[in-house]
Amino acid sequence: MKRFLFPILFGIATTVAFGEGNAKLLTGPMIGYSTMAETMIWVQTDAPGEVIVEYWNTEDPETIFQTDPISTEKKTAFVAKCIVDQVTAGTTYGYRVRIDGKLNVPLFREGYQETGAIPLTFATPKNWRFRETGHQPFNFSVALGSCAYINEEGGYDRLNGKPYGGDYQIFESIYEKKPELFVWLGDNIYLREPDWTSKTGIYHRWTHTRSTPEMRAMLATMPNYSTWDDHDYGPNNSGWDFWNKEATTDAFNLFSGNASAGLPELPGIFTFFNWGDVNFYLLDNRTYRTYDGMSDNDPDHARSLLGKKQIDWLINTLKYRAGQTRNLSSSSYPSTFNVICIGNQVFSPYSSDSYTNYTEEFEYLMDRIVAEKIGGVVFVSGDVHFGEVSQRAFNNPNGDPHPILDITTSPLTSGSWSGSDAKDNPYRVDIFPGEADRVAQRNFVTLSFEGSLKKRTMIIRYFDSNGVLLNQDPNGQPGEVTEGSRISIQSLAAPK
Repeated sequence: MKRFLFPILFGIATTVAFGEGNAKLLTGPMIGYSTMAETMIWVQTDAPGEVIVEYWNTEDPETIFQTDPISTEKKTAFVAKCIVDQVTAGTTYGYRVRIDGKLNVPLFREGYQETGAIPLTFATPKNWRFRETGHQPFNFSVALGSCAYINEEGGYDRLNGKPYGGDYQIFESIYEKKPELFVWLGDNIYLREPDWTSKTGIYHRWTHTRSTPEMRAMLATMPNYSTWDDHDYGPNNSGWDFWNKEATTDAFNLFSGNASAGLPELPGIFTFFNWGDVNFYLLDNRTYRTYDGMSDNDPDHARSLLGKKQIDWLINTLKYRAGQTRNLSSSSYPSTFNVICIGNQVFSPYSSDSYTNYTEEFEYLMDRIVAEKIGGVVFVSGDVHFGEVSQRAFNNPNGDPHPILDITTSPLTSGSWSGSDAKDNPYRVDIFPGEADRVAQRNFVTLSFEGSLKKRTMIIRYFDSNGVLLNQDPNGQPGEVTEGSRISIQSLAAPK
């Protein structure tokens, strides 16, 4: 088949549609999970319609494949999850979306520096194990962010003061950094009082947020993974007792790009994925959470954030896949860094949602990480509407320190906060130039993984809404981070 070229139309429309048919592209497309053998492309139509995705290797554009057709329905918010299964590892593909046979072309936001059709591409991860000399991994970067509040008039927004959401161009700044993938760290939407009481309201909030014009390019060109926090789940600080959690869980899974959610014997939205030499764990801090005002002194009713069974799943998966407990050059599944994504902060004692407030369970998790000698552990968290880096060391029985990192990035578009009440966090690591030791504005983070397997380095970069590097080395070249922003795998090694 020949690759067709279409004229570009301009305007405020989200898409240009060619051909005949009633249904059109409402939101998306969004790249979901991407593996060496398949990729998911998420599409939402504005009415019942049949969706297919056509795709091709960019080095062979004349050979075009297509996904199985999916008919969208109102009961599932007119969402189609199209599985691209004629792919190979380490390859870049172009794609296009057809609804009822007609082509729907998503456009950049009107007024953005780029115009016309968004170049629709996705890439599968490279197969490097046993195929590169010395198991040398490829370099890549991942962007992460939390707390995306999108304003909506008509009784949905706060009435006093200025709008709570803003600086939506942050999503275009993420697109411009060209990370290989993006991870949503929670509060990806903000369910409001009219929303969380019904499936109609919940679907409305997801659809409204996903319709943000500034998101289009980011969603359409890189894999999107996600975990949640309270505002994706229900009312503020809600936990296991939220009466409508089945509906919000179903909606999260419907609008998520993740490949799985929980286990058959353990409900929830937690999951795992791998990219190169880095393993990512997306935790569920809502399904098993007790109210944070409950007593932590009753041994029969201990306060819970993740629940023991989820922690045991995490530790078992970490142990099996954590290459630092083995010979990295010979392990079948070596990992250098283990990035654990969670909606709330882990180490700061000043956040009301901090994991340290769940004393017994927090100590159980840290004790297990230390006992199993799992190295390279990096928590990445959101929630608090400011950004900071914290590090703690937990001693093993011999008194040797086991270091673990917690990187907090928040918010994307919600109202920011200076974190003034948390200024004395004893575990904070200052990676920023000047007097500031945290980010008191809207921000996102990229983590870049570079170097050989045994000398792997993670580079932390904080950016503001316009893509300006916030931890720029004042004495370095443009784009060069401060020394504390470079984390060697040796610095997070488990003691022998």
